[in-house]
Amino acid sequence: MRISCPYCSVNIAAQDVNIQAAVGKCAGCGAVFDLNELAGAAVDGSARKPAVSLPEGMSIRQDGSDLLLTRKWFSIKYLGLLFFCVFWDGFLVVWYTIAFTQGGPLLMKLFPMIHVAVGVGLTYTAVAGLLNRTFIRVNASELSVTHGPLPWPGKKVVRGDLDQLFCEEQVHHGKNGTTVTYTVSAVVRGGKRIPLAAGLDAPDQARFVEQEVERFLGIGDRPVTGELRS
Repeated sequence: MRISCPYCSVNIAAQDVNIQAAVGKCAGCGAVFDLNELAGAAVDGSARKPAVSLPEGMSIRQDGSDLLLTRKWFSIKYLGLLFFCVFWDGFLVVWYTIAFTQGGPLLMKLFPMIHVAVGVGLTYTAVAGLLNRTFIRVNASELSVTHGPLPWPGKKVVRGDLDQLFCEEQVHHGKNGTTVTYTVSAVVRGGKRIPLAAGLDAPDQARFVEQEVERFLGIGDRPVTGELRS
């Protein structure tokens, strides 16, 4: 019989299982778990979806009584965006240098303001994409999603309002082609849907978050209309 860690899905070696105490310890993430709970989950059939192993770019650990999942944002696409921003912002620097040092008219100073706003937004996004991480913290009281070190909007859901997690596929059509990202969303009390973590690069990242949060909180997985199929 093979036993997998309920937190990171790594296979558990025989020497890391204590049959007498009915506990196991994962050499991968260090989590200690109850074998009886694993057996119960297998019997009641709560895990209908295939198990997802820890994806690249993510980590998981227990932080006291909390479960903490971390995802790196870093992607080659942000390097390309930063390269574009260097030229965009550089042009604006040259423009305003001429406007202010050579006594340019007021219109010359006001005209590029929209371009400045776009440049600031794109540059901030590029730097955040290279440096930031997403932190998903789960405990008995709430589920919170934060990002850093650069500030970025997050989410927080009270545990009592959380009914189900599910994954969605987002297709984006642009001038440079079609891109696909994945979102982990929640169904809360009253049936409202709330996106928790968006912009994930791979479907397994979204599925892993759903799997581990539901497992940690004891939420039985149920199908949700429009969710990403396994």
